[in-house]
Amino acid sequence: MTPVRTCIGCRRAVAPDALVRVAKGPEGSLAIGRRLPGRGAWLCAGSLPCFELAVRRKAFGRALRTPVDEHEIERVRTEFLRTGPALTD
Repeated sequence: MTPVRTCIGCRRAVAPDALVRVAKGPEGSLAIGRRLPGRGAWLCAGSLPCFELAVRRKAFGRALRTPVDEHEIERVRTEFLRTGPALTD
C-alpha cells in the first residue's frame, strides 16, 4: 500500500512524490523539503493555484497548527516557485 498525502490547497489526496512538503521548523521559519524536521503541510508540486488557494483558505496555519506570518508565506512562495513541478530531496 502506497502512502497518500492531501494537498492543503486543492484537497486532492495523491502520492507524496506528486507533492511538495512545507515544514515549519522549531525556530518558526518555513522551508520546503521532504525530510526537514517539524510539522509539515503538503502542496501539489509547482501548482501556484494550489499555493494561492491554501493562502486564501488560511490552510498553512491550520495544517502547521500555529500562526504563520505573511512574510514567511511570501518567502516560501518564492522558494516554491523555484522548485518547479517536482522536488526530490
